[in-house]
Amino acid sequence: MKVLFELPYAQYGGTEKHVFTLIRALGENIEPCLITPYGRFVPAFRELGVPYEIIPELAFRPGLGNTLRLHHQAFHKLYQKFGFSLVHVHAGIEYAVAAHFASRKLPDIPMVFTVHGYPDAASYLTGGILANRLVDHVICVSEAERRKALRYGWSKAKLSVIYNGVSMPEVPDTPEKTRAYWSIPESAYVIGTVARLDRRKGIHYLISAMPKVISRFHNTILVIVGDGSMRDELSSLSRKLGISQNVVFTGELPDPSPILSILDVFVLPSLTEALGIAILEAMAFSLPVIASNVGGIPEAIDNDRTGILVPPGNPDALGEALIRFAGNPRMRESYGSAGRERFLKLFTDSAMADQTLEVYKRVLAKSQGW
Repeated sequence: MKVLFELPYAQYGGTEKHVFTLIRALGENIEPCLITPYGRFVPAFRELGVPYEIIPELAFRPGLGNTLRLHHQAFHKLYQKFGFSLVHVHAGIEYAVAAHFASRKLPDIPMVFTVHGYPDAASYLTGGILANRLVDHVICVSEAERRKALRYGWSKAKLSVIYNGVSMPEVPDTPEKTRAYWSIPESAYVIGTVARLDRRKGIHYLISAMPKVISRFHNTILVIVGDGSMRDELSSLSRKLGISQNVVFTGELPDPSPILSILDVFVLPSLTEALGIAILEAMAFSLPVIASNVGGIPEAIDNDRTGILVPPGNPDALGEALIRFAGNPRMRESYGSAGRERFLKLFTDSAMADQTLEVYKRVLAKSQGW
C-alpha cells in the first residue's frame, strides 16, 4: 500500500512525532512518501527513508497561489514516481484542499484526515465543512476530539477514534550524566514537562505553582523541555518569583528521553489538548503524571491511579498535587507503574498503526467498490 502523507509543519511538535511514529510502526505494510514545509524534523524522516518533497507553508497571505502551484508540482512528482493510492493529511485541512485539487485529473485517490485539535471554534467549523466535502474518513486522536468535531458539524459517519501511540522507550542507562550536564543534584525532587512554550500549554501556571512547592521541599527542581514564543517571558517569571535557581530551561531537544529518565513527576498544564503525546511518553517511562482536566487528557490519565487531574489555569491545584507526590515516593512509584500498564494497554505505536491500517483498507475498499 503506497501512502502520501501531508504535514503542515515539521518541527518537533506532537503532530510531527505522531506521523513519524505512525510511519515507522506501519513498517512494511506501506510505502510512504511525504509533502511538508521544511522544519527541523525533516532529517528524521530522511533517516527513516521516507521520500519527500518540500513546499512553502500553505497560508492565506501573498504568494498563496505560487505555494499551491508548488504543492501541485510536488504532488504530481511523487505520484509519477510512486503511484500512491491513498493520501493521509494531518492537522491542516488546507492541505486536504490542495491535495483534492491536485488529484482531480488522476484516478480516484481516497483521502484520510487526522484532526489533532484546533485552537478555536472557527477552525473546527471551517475544517468540518471542508472535511465533509473532500475527505473520505476522519481520524480523531481522542473521544473528546470526536465529540467536539460532532458539535461543530463534522459528519458522524466519517469519524473514528484512534488514540495517539508512542514507541517503547529506550531508557538511558546513564542518568547520572544527564543530572551532571544540567547540574541537578541526585537528591533533588525533579519535576519536568515537555511542551511548546506558548500560552496554550499553560507553563506559566506551572512556574507560578513552584514557590509553594519549593517552600516545602527546598531541593525541588523544575526542568522545562521545549522552546517557543513565551521562552523569555517564562524565564522572566521564574526570576520575578525568586526561583530561577530551581528552574532549568533545556530548550528544544530532539529526544527528551534522557530528561524523562531523571524525573520524579511529569506535568502538562495545558489549557487545551487533543491528547498530549508528551503525557504518553511519560507514562511509558513509568512516571506519575499531573495534567489539566481538558480535552482528551482524562482519557489518558486514570485520575488518582496513574496521575492527578487538576483544573486548567490553577497554580494552587498544581502546587497541591506536586506536594502530594513530593512527600510520598511510594505513591509516585505506584502511580507510575499503573501508568505504564495503561500505556501498554492503550497507547502503543503498534496499536495506533494496526487501527490506522484498518482504516486505510476500508477506505480503499470503499473507493474501489469492494
